[in-house]
Formats: sequence, structure tokens, C-alpha cells
Amino acid sequence: MFNVRVYLTNACLACFDLAVTAVCYFAVRPAQAGTIVEHAALPLFILLLWLSLSLYFGMYRSRRLDSLLADVAITLKVSAASWLFIHTGSAVLPLTLAGFSTTVFILTNFAALTVARSLLRVCLREFRRRGYNVKRLVLIAAPEIGLRLEEKIGRRSYYGYRIVRRFDYVQTGDARGMLDGVTEFLRSTAVDDAILALPADANEMCGRLVAECEAQGINVRIVPDLSPLIRTETQIYDFDGIPLVNARLYPTEFIGYMLFKRTFDLCISILVLTLLSPLLLLVSLLIKITSPGPAFFTQDRVGMNGKRFRIIKFRTMRQTPSLDPDSHWTVHNDHHITPLGRWLRRTNLDELPQVLNVLKGEMSIVGPRPERPFFLERFRKEVPEYMARHYVKSGITGWAQVNGWRGDTAIPERVAHDLFYIRNWAVSFDIKILLLTLARMFIPGAGSLQRERQGRS
Repeated sequence: MFNVRVYLTNACLACFDLAVTAVCYFAVRPAQAGTIVEHAALPLFILLLWLSLSLYFGMYRSRRLDSLLADVAITLKVSAASWLFIHTGSAVLPLTLAGFSTTVFILTNFAALTVARSLLRVCLREFRRRGYNVKRLVLIAAPEIGLRLEEKIGRRSYYGYRIVRRFDYVQTGDARGMLDGVTEFLRSTAVDDAILALPADANEMCGRLVAECEAQGINVRIVPDLSPLIRTETQIYDFDGIPLVNARLYPTEFIGYMLFKRTFDLCISILVLTLLSPLLLLVSLLIKITSPGPAFFTQDRVGMNGKRFRIIKFRTMRQTPSLDPDSHWTVHNDHHITPLGRWLRRTNLDELPQVLNVLKGEMSIVGPRPERPFFLERFRKEVPEYMARHYVKSGITGWAQVNGWRGDTAIPERVAHDLFYIRNWAVSFDIKILLLTLARMFIPGAGSLQRERQGRS
């Protein structure tokens, strides 16, 4: 019964696509004189071609878990291939293209199918949410993952899955009794799909359950036990039939994150340079007056993907021959810091020139602070996951800094806060950090009150 339903659904979808394609063809083809055969040859060729290419590119596979725009990529492939085949076919087959614009037809059909398919998916999701066209599902899983799956399926009722029974696999329990119970249930109850989420050491049990499900004509999906390696939500890729699973999923995997961050960075940095340029000029003059040397200080830092860049800051330390800024670790009450520099560091004003690094795309407004290469080589050996900080752009300010983990503080705590920020990034999180940074500028030490709050990963 399950296979018949799938075939009927896909057959209806194919007829729907062909109907839309036929309407688009006759909408763009001008009326011409000729025989019935001449009029029918080209549209018949196009419809058969479109159906064949759609089948080839996987349009008519069960994809109820895909997004509303999941058909766009396949439709685009079919459109491009159709354009090529129509022009090739007209050269070797008795097809008349006089007065017919293949490009206009392909673009029209692509737009029409994209809109029609998306609206159709919306309708199907609503029908499934109301209880139509649903699949009856059995969960066989370890208790923790079983609860998570049940919660996710319940939240996404528009996928059209209804859990009819959940079996909890307990490693210390009676495995044989559970297998008998599952077998009896599957043989007495109508079930469409089964999800198996068993521990890695239960492969034998998993194999028996798969065999029993297949014997009953039940489609089986397996959740691999990767919990010791993967700690967060992740993403799966298909590499020519081989599934690849991200051990970690970072914000830079998403185009929305990259676009928002860059737009946000440009807007804030331009605003800062516009409004605070008098302050930047004043601080530069004060540095020149109060201590010999340049107003600005540049230094090699390591940013996103381990790429080096020159960071720009206001100079806060005296220039002495014995001081190597690339390896000097600044401590509390460091005698190298000038009185003005101490105030600049306390208010974070020494970081303001880094908006130029942000404009150049080397840094972001919010993110983990970039480290010097000398200390990076040491910390990457001493602190687990230290290099994971470099999956995103470095920032002028960050979650660690507003919680007081800056300067001469514990590196593991700083890294823990940076990783918490990366794994829990959100627009509101960036805004919160920016507001806390501003609070630190006017109320020094205010951000350190966050230390005992949620911030450790």
C-alpha cells in the first residue's frame, strides 16, 4: 500500500508539472498555420523532454522533509538542460521553431513552476498538519534521542508524520523481549515508516529490526549514533552517494549570517567614524603630547581561518628598546602602560581604530578577540578547541570581553565564552554584546558582573 501511494502521488505531481508546462508553451507560442502534426510535434517533444529530465534529476522522489523552495534547484537544472536539448533537437528532428522563442518559454516555465510548486508545497503542508496524507511512524530509540525525535516531529506536524508507538531501547534491559514486542506490533498494526536510533553497540539489534521492518514493507530510516563526536545540531551533505556529517555547524556555513554580519559591520563602522572622528582626533593628539612615539600601534594578529592581518589600535604603552610587543604579555599594573593608555584600556577606547580593520573586512564588530601569532602557537597546544575560535571573524568586542575575560585573565575561560558565542550566535546576541560594551565604556567593570551568568559552553 505504501508504494502505491508514493507512485500515485508522484504521478499526480508529474501531471501537474506537465499541465503547467503545456500552459506556458501555448502562452508564449504565437498562432501559426500548419498541419495538426506540425503543431503537435514540438509541444509533445517538449513535454516528453521535460518529464524525462525531471525524472533524471530526481524531481519525483519522496521529499516531504525538504523546504518550500526545495524544487527550485531541480527546476533550474531541468530548464537549462531543456533549452539545450530543444535547440539540439530542432537541428536533427522535424521540429519547427519559427516564431517560437525557446528562451522566453524556458524562463516563463521556470518562473511558473517555481511559484506553482512552492504554493503546492504550502498546501500539502497545511493538509498534512490537519491530518491528511500522513505517514504512520514507529520510533525505536534510546530514551534520550527518542524524546528529542518525538518533540521535533510534534513541532513539525506539517511534515505529515504521526507517531503510533515509541519503543525505548535500554542497554541493560531484555533485548530479546523488546525485539519480540516490536515484531508483534509491526505485524498487527499498519505502519508506513520506522526510525531507528540505537547506540553504536546495538548494531546486531538494529540489523534484526531493519530485516523485520523490510519484511513488513516498512521504510526504515536510521539515526547514526554520533553523540560522542557531535555535540550540537549539524548538517549532512551528499558526496556522490556518501553521506558527510559536519562534526560542528558554525554560523559561517550560512549565507544569511555572512550577509548580515557584513552589513551590520559596515553600518556600525561607518557610523562610528562619522560621529566619533573628533574624539579619534583628540585622542591621537593627547597620545602624541603625553608620550613620545606614534599615536597608532599596528601589530600582526591571526583572524578567521588562521589568516594574518595588521590590527590598528591607539598606542597605550611606552616605546622602549627592551619591549617586544609581539611576545610581551601585559599584566595588571604593567609599568610599560602610560597613564593615558591605562585610561584608554579601561574604557576600551584604545580599540576604536579597529573600525578601519572592520571596513577592510579583516574583522567584525562582535567576535572573538584576535591573538598574536606567538601566543596562538602556545595556546593551541595548551587549550582544547582553541583554534575553533577562528571559524568566524575576529571582533573588536566579544562575549568573553563583556564578561570580564580580557587582558591578564584565564585563557580557557576566555575560549569557553568565545565558543559559547559562536555556537549560539543570533542577531539579538550581537546587539546585547554591543550594548554591554557601551556600558563598560561609561561604567568600567560593569561587564564583569556577567561572569557568573550563562556564558560557559
